[in-house]
Amino acid sequence: MNGDKLALRCTDCGRVYTGPRLHCDICDGLLRTDYTNKAFEPNDRNDLFAFLDWLPPKEPMVTPIGPMVYRSERLAERLGMNRLAIAFNGYAPEIGAENPTGSFKDFEALPTLLYLRENGIDSVVLASAGNTARAFAHAATVLEFRVVLVAPEEALHRLWSPIRISDAVRLVAIEETDDYALAIDLAGEISKLLEVPFEGGTRNVARRDGLGTVLLEYARTFGELPAHYVQAVGSGTGGIAVWEAAQRLIDAGVGDRLPVLHLAQNAPFTPIHDAWAEGKPIEPERDVEGQRTRIDRIAAQVLANRNPPYAIAGGVRDALTASEGRTYAVSNAEAAAAHDLFTQSEGFQIGPASAVAVAALMQALANGRILRSESTLLHITGNNGILVRRDFPLHPIEPIARLRANRRRVDDIVSLRMLLAG
Repeated sequence: MNGDKLALRCTDCGRVYTGPRLHCDICDGLLRTDYTNKAFEPNDRNDLFAFLDWLPPKEPMVTPIGPMVYRSERLAERLGMNRLAIAFNGYAPEIGAENPTGSFKDFEALPTLLYLRENGIDSVVLASAGNTARAFAHAATVLEFRVVLVAPEEALHRLWSPIRISDAVRLVAIEETDDYALAIDLAGEISKLLEVPFEGGTRNVARRDGLGTVLLEYARTFGELPAHYVQAVGSGTGGIAVWEAAQRLIDAGVGDRLPVLHLAQNAPFTPIHDAWAEGKPIEPERDVEGQRTRIDRIAAQVLANRNPPYAIAGGVRDALTASEGRTYAVSNAEAAAAHDLFTQSEGFQIGPASAVAVAALMQALANGRILRSESTLLHITGNNGILVRRDFPLHPIEPIARLRANRRRVDDIVSLRMLLAG
């Protein structure tokens, strides 16, 4: 148990728990970490564990993984901005970004597995459409931690590692789909079948607090909070994490106002943007085929989450409301133009999701939602394998089994028991 380091508090009813868990016993609100140390006291490490006091694990480990924030000059000049900072959290060692799987998902995987291991849990099941699977497979291999990954077959080209994946990692693919929601459903079934904990996605506090280190690094570097925070989102977990980290920083005396969250999605699949703009809840099971058709048309496939944690207590809607946030719908053409602008300005290629974030920043400047004189943190959430493959061989993560999307009954999954348990 993590004992006196932290407790988990429900964002809805306020009930307090100790030890890792995903749900409140009373209601459906997200749980949030309540750390004993309320002061913002980063240590002198240059990795994720500079912020160990505000991460669930008790003990750090040696790792190249960590948030990297710098003041932009060239992109800022092109956009006419005076105070633009960039969080570049992929792999670009030339500027100090060394996330081994090329995205900010590395911030989620390592704290999660360390926290679970410290609490006597030695295996977990999770779903992914790409980036998360890479990060957890890599971390599980480094830690020799048992992980069962579930991913859509059409996402398999995004599943690789710069190191050979160990037998501790087992991948199950769902045939003929790129639907992340199906992967989540199947992961839940496998979790119950094997009696192995479900990792939890947004409900996992270690994942959110790992992502929150992006804002903590900005505060450590500049001694303040930005007025605005811009990110492309699928589930919106990164936006929730930054909101939570900002509240901790304000309570610690760093800044006095939440950054305005600017959360972008890739049109024509924009469930969070649509729900926020229309003031309506998301209905993931309505017009499923239409949603899948729209997903097929977006360039940033990792943003395709049909059931984001939008309306639950402590979720995306609450984060947007508290921060007076904005949402954006970015077309493939806008993202492509933004990608080129960023590459020409900063000298590094970025992934499709990051290009969506840059395009959203351009929209916000054009419509006056962000003033060019205001401090702004643009989160480049990854550049995938663009530079990783320059420095490392990319080892594909091969599935040990494939299931048809329309045959996911428990009796079909039972045949996987021995394979997964081996």
